[in-house]
Amino acid sequence: MRIHLGHISSLDIMAKTLELFSPGTLVGMECVLMAVDAGIIPEGIPVVCCAGTERGLDTAWIVRSSASANIFHPERGFRFIELLAKPGIAMNPPVGIGYIR
Repeated sequence: MRIHLGHISSLDIMAKTLELFSPGTLVGMECVLMAVDAGIIPEGIPVVCCAGTERGLDTAWIVRSSASANIFHPERGFRFIELLAKPGIAMNPPVGIGYIR
């Protein structure tokens, strides 16, 4: 859809930036945001999020949970606290940024 419209949003740029660490970084953040939005976990607490790709679990972070509406809030916003594990080769699988051009 974005290719046809020729429009790139700030969320596209943020997603591709997180994928530079590892694809699991983006997936882990999305999982925590969705869990808070659904009321599964409270907002503002430290959470261990683990994620990966179709190849398996390969990334783990300690993060501060946040609702997606507050993602950039100065006090209640989402924060990466500590990186526990990530793949040794962050570009495998390759990060595809071709659709941004």
